[in-house]
Amino acid sequence: MKNYKHPNDRGYTNPELFVTTDWLEDNINKPNLQIVDVDSPEEYRLGHIPGASNPIDNFYKTSLDDRTHIQAPEIFSETMAKLGIDNSTQVICYDRSAGLYSFRLIWALYYHGHKNVKFLDGGYPKWIDENREVTKNQTLIQNKIFRTKIDKNIFADKDFLQKSFDNKSIIILDVRSDDERNGLNLRGGSRGGRIPGSVHIEWKNFHTTGNIPILKSAKEIRKILSENNVTRDKNIITYCQGGIRAAHTFWALKLSGFNNVKNYDGSWREWAEDFSCPIEN
Repeated sequence: MKNYKHPNDRGYTNPELFVTTDWLEDNINKPNLQIVDVDSPEEYRLGHIPGASNPIDNFYKTSLDDRTHIQAPEIFSETMAKLGIDNSTQVICYDRSAGLYSFRLIWALYYHGHKNVKFLDGGYPKWIDENREVTKNQTLIQNKIFRTKIDKNIFADKDFLQKSFDNKSIIILDVRSDDERNGLNLRGGSRGGRIPGSVHIEWKNFHTTGNIPILKSAKEIRKILSENNVTRDKNIITYCQGGIRAAHTFWALKLSGFNNVKNYDGSWREWAEDFSCPIEN
């Protein structure tokens, strides 16, 4: 990959959140390591890294019908067990979506108390570009036992946001598209618009373009944020439609030195449907 910079050279506060394709190829048969392909089952069937498991729901929401809240401990435990993950497993996740679904899983695992998880830098596109081994065979997974321990420090709910409007130390960061923010795309919801006082930076601004998108350097990310008056002395709450893009931005900020960040997991899907919640158009 031309002009590729190793994660260690991008100025991140915790570059250990990443592994490279070289590392994964060297460690692919490591005991107690589980690779997770976090894209759709359809994409998984077209080809994936050998040994990878694949979730039915890569949002990790209550159900495929109820897409508002993150899975409760008992459901999440079952989801992880089916992916071959227990509390001692080193999880390596990847996708074809600029890290979108990987960073969602990483956030969900951190929320449920499991921090031994890493992201394959460059994801499946980089793996393919380097002509590394792939397979179409479904991985046979042995169910594990996964126990959760909730970390509410990285989580925000509707009540927390409603109490934050008069707090000058808190910035609510809307990472949706322009059409969503302006109410032109309701995404099937009842109301369009935005949370009052929120700052808008679409999540895509934090990664590079091209066939192999990667997360921008910490310096580049901080510049984008500072141009919108989002600084490291503030407490940041990210939101989108359902906490997926917001989880990606959560990690973009954390990796760039923002210590106080929360993901509003219910996001606009929850906010718009509660008519007691104020909106701006």
